[in-house]
Amino acid sequence: MAHASADVAIVGAGIAGLAAAAALAAVGQRVTVLEKSRGLGGRMATRQGAEGPFDHGPPGVTAADPVFATLLDAAIAAGHAAPWPEAPARVLSGPTGPSGPADTVRGAVGVPGTSSLVRPLAAALPNGAIRLQCEAIALDRRTDGWHIATEGAGAVHAGTLILAAPAPQSARLLAAADLQQVAAPLATVAYRPMMTAMLALDRPMTPPDPLPLPLQKANRQGDLPGRATTPERWVLHADAAWSAAHADDDKPAIADALIAAFAGRGGTLPGERHRAGHRWRYALVTRPLGAPCLWHVDLGLGLCGDWCLGDAAEHAHRSGRALAAAMTAAMAG
Repeated sequence: MAHASADVAIVGAGIAGLAAAAALAAVGQRVTVLEKSRGLGGRMATRQGAEGPFDHGPPGVTAADPVFATLLDAAIAAGHAAPWPEAPARVLSGPTGPSGPADTVRGAVGVPGTSSLVRPLAAALPNGAIRLQCEAIALDRRTDGWHIATEGAGAVHAGTLILAAPAPQSARLLAAADLQQVAAPLATVAYRPMMTAMLALDRPMTPPDPLPLPLQKANRQGDLPGRATTPERWVLHADAAWSAAHADDDKPAIADALIAAFAGRGGTLPGERHRAGHRWRYALVTRPLGAPCLWHVDLGLGLCGDWCLGDAAEHAHRSGRALAAAMTAAMAG
């Protein structure tokens, strides 16, 4: 039986889903956010463990969009983030053109982890509005709205549904609900995977320079603001070609391959304490939809995510805001 009735159910607690949720809650909508993982932020994730946190997604975010920059400023002011002076310069672009010159770009790093950057959005929601480890597994559109079956938490009923997951995951849910026509535009979206390893050591080490293949990046966690410097923790990201070729490898094999490359020819590391691998299947959008969001007013169904506009966190934020604005306009009109 259905429970947890809401005006709007949102599948996905990344930036897009939380941006839409915060905007809709601000106009009086009762929202329920369903997130399959243990934390918020989507790819802006922080893995907690006995050896300390690992920011195994991007180390920080940038903002050329002024609204997203305001969110980062709020996170910094609340102590959830710190400035990121080393952030790469970039200009947000999309169907509406650039939104600001390169010298207005802000960079921020979450404190104590990347996932902290979304706390201002989550804080705008009532207690209990976000359900973690609650995976949406089936959708059913009925005359009284949407019924969402979840893994381990029964069903959720809502008048309106937002899918804020990666495009392939949303497309599978829609196809299973016999909504292939709605899912069709999502097939145009393309992603690049990124395979990642996490490593903890007893003592500091100097990484090889230059990084050997297949490594693309190596981030020492203690170098980021607000991070503990011990134990020595590294996040290693593979390059595009290796990631694509090994996207179906198991996680231990990914960790072994990337850490072996990081260790170099000697193959030894100073007191290894922990290793783990992670597959980011939908790490970077290489071909976006080209529209801020999708809103099917007749179905009470919206879709949003970074995949609508690009590969950056602020693309996700813009998409969630755009969908909430379209929905609010429909309610008013």
